Amino acid sequence: MGYSKESERQNKALGDLLKGRTPEKRVMVGYKGKEQESGDQISRLSDIMKEARMPMFCPKCDVIMKKRLDNKFWSMFGHCFDCQLKIENKMRIAGTYKEWEKNKIRENKISFIKEQIQAIEEWKDMKAPEFFNNVGVNQPMLEKEKWDIDVKKITKEAEEAIKKFTEELKKLENEE
Repeated sequence: MGYSKESERQNKALGDLLKGRTPEKRVMVGYKGKEQESGDQISRLSDIMKEARMPMFCPKCDVIMKKRLDNKFWSMFGHCFDCQLKIENKMRIAGTYKEWEKNKIRENKISFIKEQIQAIEEWKDMKAPEFFNNVGVNQPMLEKEKWDIDVKKITKEAEEAIKKFTEELKKLENEE
């Protein structure tokens, strides 16, 4: 199996490094429209993915994050599972853990209720579905299937659910 030009270039560069010489410099060129720019082009999603991807080391304690729970705690709190244990232990010693836990549960309930209200609003605005069925053996035809929906009844039930969730949301937001 023969070497490619890239393999030969890499071997030459390694040989130069081992002998103490400076390897051949390479310039990467990227294009943005008709303009030529030097260097690699960075995708617009790179920064987003960088924030979402769990780093190799915890930003607080610089320990490798390799446990299964580290990924979960990284996405929730921005640090590893062990750091969260230390934080919660300090809160328990200081006597502030129960209050923190109560607020966390309250915030989760508020978030859940807001999601439910949004889902009901989106559902309320949906129209009746329509389906097309292929009927006919010798001469294919399309038949439109319509669903009869009592829009007034559904809208009334949706409004009642939204009202109930809104009242619960106000109660939770006023609770401290």
